[in-house]
Amino acid sequence: MVSVGLISTLIMMLFLKAPVIVAMGTSVAVGCWLGDLPLYLIAQGVIDGSMSWSLLSIFFFMMAGNIMGVCGVADQIFSFANACVGHWPGGLAHVNCLCSMVFAGISGAAAADCAALGPIEIKSMTDKGYDLRYSTGITLASSMVGPIIPPSVFFIMFGVVTNTSIAKLFIAGIVPGIVISLALMLVCARISMKRPDIFPRGSYTPMKERWRIFKKSVWSLLAPVIIVIGMTSGSVSPTEAGVVAVLYSLLLGVIYRTLNWNALWNAVKDSMIMAASSLILFGFASTMSYILTTEMLPAKLATLILSLTQNKYLVLILIDLLLLVLGCFMSASSAMILLTPILLPLMEKLGVSTIQLGVLMCFALTIGIATPPVGMGLYILADITHQKIEEVFEGFMPFFPALVVMLIVLTLVPQISTWLPSWLMP
Repeated sequence: MVSVGLISTLIMMLFLKAPVIVAMGTSVAVGCWLGDLPLYLIAQGVIDGSMSWSLLSIFFFMMAGNIMGVCGVADQIFSFANACVGHWPGGLAHVNCLCSMVFAGISGAAAADCAALGPIEIKSMTDKGYDLRYSTGITLASSMVGPIIPPSVFFIMFGVVTNTSIAKLFIAGIVPGIVISLALMLVCARISMKRPDIFPRGSYTPMKERWRIFKKSVWSLLAPVIIVIGMTSGSVSPTEAGVVAVLYSLLLGVIYRTLNWNALWNAVKDSMIMAASSLILFGFASTMSYILTTEMLPAKLATLILSLTQNKYLVLILIDLLLLVLGCFMSASSAMILLTPILLPLMEKLGVSTIQLGVLMCFALTIGIATPPVGMGLYILADITHQKIEEVFEGFMPFFPALVVMLIVLTLVPQISTWLPSWLMP
């Protein structure tokens, strides 16, 4: 009864388009009332759920990404990627994918990728005769690797909720992120060969010029390398790696002479607001998880699903579909915090690696930033390009099947996610 009332309240509040934080807070209060639990559990849950050393890294990585966004790092990355692959069929579309891979190692979020790289990439593509809608579409699609390639805000959240090594989750995202980007580049090459008017071929950059651009952008390219090597070697924890990322981003601002006090303050302020929102969500989710666990809902759900089928791949495919649908209506972070405690017992009974579950949840929910009605990426790029939401979504649709296929591949071939962390951190 308590679980039904709590979940019904949550669904009703979300259906009425209430903010996710308000919906979760109200549903937790209803759960306490129906279960005759003291209301101080909510305050206690908010404090206990957000008092985590690992969660502190969310703020640092957000801050590092925001500082680098105002320091011109995106321009340096774009110049280098253009020099390397700009002459391929589809030219700047491949540059777009490569830029997202590199910037993902700095920002850790798809929305940051869209906001920082979007204006540079789309302007460069349209200036070279690329179709605006498809240029916006590949920018949105390539941003999906932002939360996959380390560092990742979503992996930090998942690691805290499941008590999984965040360093292992970060490493687990490297190979899937590269594979997803390569799949998108194949789609770009196919579009370029069939419709060169949409994605024309770029010009060749001489090796001497490439070397000059590399020397200029090498400091930006080193950022993700320093973060990953620091964690895999055990030199720093994820939180300490976030501090290193912030210090390195400040150093880049000094090197490129693009950082000023106003830009720094705006970056810190935006990071604090975003991190505070995530911590409050964690607090409500902690209390909600306690209530649902007391009611034995996760165990009952696992028993119900296992009574229907014992095939773990079929269950994972159904979970993928659930995550894709929820991603259309909820933010990825909210859905991950809400669903992880419910799905984890089921995955443990099926023998599914927690690492693989984290990668699947992160990727499936990230696709939601490109799907209406709550697709944050759609609104960001529509605002940047002055297009309608429908036009941005239309440009994204040719890349959507590739993303879904890659989600299925990651589901059926767990080694893509689990091999590298098991090798580097046995």
